[in-house]
Amino acid sequence: MQRHSTMDIPPALVPYARRIALRDLELFYYDAGVTENPILFLIHGLGDEADTWRAVIPLLAQSYRVIAPDLPGFGRSFGPKGGYSLTFFARAMAEFITTLGLQQVTLVGHSLGAMIAQRLSIGLPQLIQQQILISGCLPIKRQFPPRRLWPLLLPGVGELMLAGLQRSRELAFQSLRPFYYHLYELPVRERRFLRQRVWVRLHQKRQRRATLSALRWLAVDTLFRSHQYLDLVSECPTPTILMSGEHDLIVDGESIEAMAVVLEGRGQYIHLERCGHMPQQEQPTLICELIAELVPARRDGEPNWRNEHSDG
Repeated sequence: MQRHSTMDIPPALVPYARRIALRDLELFYYDAGVTENPILFLIHGLGDEADTWRAVIPLLAQSYRVIAPDLPGFGRSFGPKGGYSLTFFARAMAEFITTLGLQQVTLVGHSLGAMIAQRLSIGLPQLIQQQILISGCLPIKRQFPPRRLWPLLLPGVGELMLAGLQRSRELAFQSLRPFYYHLYELPVRERRFLRQRVWVRLHQKRQRRATLSALRWLAVDTLFRSHQYLDLVSECPTPTILMSGEHDLIVDGESIEAMAVVLEGRGQYIHLERCGHMPQQEQPTLICELIAELVPARRDGEPNWRNEHSDG
């Protein structure tokens, strides 16, 4: 089986690094905390990897068992040559969960990961206790992709655009600005990490391919499968928490508001101040506190929610 080891592991997460062989995949993941504690299953977003949770994993591991995989094709996980659709990702994560023998899981998904989490809760309701969807949800309204994404959806053109970002590290770093409320207000250590990480992503052929494939499949889903997703979500009993940053420029707020209406009575909608599309990086302490309020935990003493990634 093909192996990949081209992306460094943040030092604080090294003790939690694992690999697992599935039927057709080999996935990298983090497994932190006590096995007997309630399980949080963290799913990252498009073009990202499990390291997006780097500030919250050590904190949450004080009270929970925290599992966070690199999705197939992203980070350090093997990626097949087929299409990276929501169905593909959901099936891979379902196999992962059942292979580990996990029960009563709380899903925490970000962006694309929120969509995958919601798809999982529909397919595995007996294993999913609740879900927390950050900056994303399944497309239940038929709509065309934003104009800014049209070039990326065109075969050949999208590949050229990502290749163009490889011209300079500064250009690559600037491409992250729309994802954050204030990119340059992040701690210096965070900016340094992101500057290096986006450069590594752009030079991984398999991650570029997985990103564009997933983006194109999402466009198809939004255009042609929204009514199907609406029916499935309407029938799914899983308690759901929606979270979104007030300054999110990536995900249409109307889509999340529409989902909140459909889920009325089965969850709640939380607006996050001073956040863009990446609350788990911009406000990690707040995210930990909210999760602690939403997910009952067995713990000895009170956890310390200090943000270990601050400059202090």
